[in-house]
Amino acid sequence: MNHLEIELNDFLQHKITAYYHGYHRRWNDTEVGYINTLKNDEGTFTSDRIDFGYTLSSAQKSLYKALEQDLPIIANSTTNKLTICIMPRSKCNHNYQPTQLLFIDTIKKFVLNNVGLFNDGTDYIMRIIDTPTTHTTRDYDSVDIGITQKTCKISNHVNRKDILLIDDIYTKSVNIDEDAIQAMYDNGANSVIFYAIGKTM
Repeated sequence: MNHLEIELNDFLQHKITAYYHGYHRRWNDTEVGYINTLKNDEGTFTSDRIDFGYTLSSAQKSLYKALEQDLPIIANSTTNKLTICIMPRSKCNHNYQPTQLLFIDTIKKFVLNNVGLFNDGTDYIMRIIDTPTTHTTRDYDSVDIGITQKTCKISNHVNRKDILLIDDIYTKSVNIDEDAIQAMYDNGANSVIFYAIGKTM
């Protein structure tokens, strides 16, 4: 696990602690290639098909192993019990097939198995209006300040919680994660730690 520098800008007004598990250089050259399989953007990956070197099942196992490795360290770095929230996909969940939501499902399973360490906030941020998929379109200008508040339903339970916000890939300059972190604070979060599986090179 590595420290991640997230800079303050128009999207984010709070300095935060952030981490990432490995590098995501290109779709075919990455330390965390299982994320590419779990994204399953076209919804064409089946349980036994190998994509980017992983099946859906082996990709889930690799993700779970990364969570097991890193998240207890993050939990032990603070005296407050963290509530795990998940950065939503760009579209509403009902627009995806079940095989496209396995990143979320794997984190939910991890939280369920680690209730002593974390609170479950995996449904605290839900996309209700579709947005562009920035990693596919490279349309970073589509990320407006406040896009999380405008396109997501954020639970009142965020209030006064210490949040661990998890995303699959962090790319500097997209600002979608920065905007979501700020939204947590705007909805009353006591603190936010950010964790990404992959950091784009």
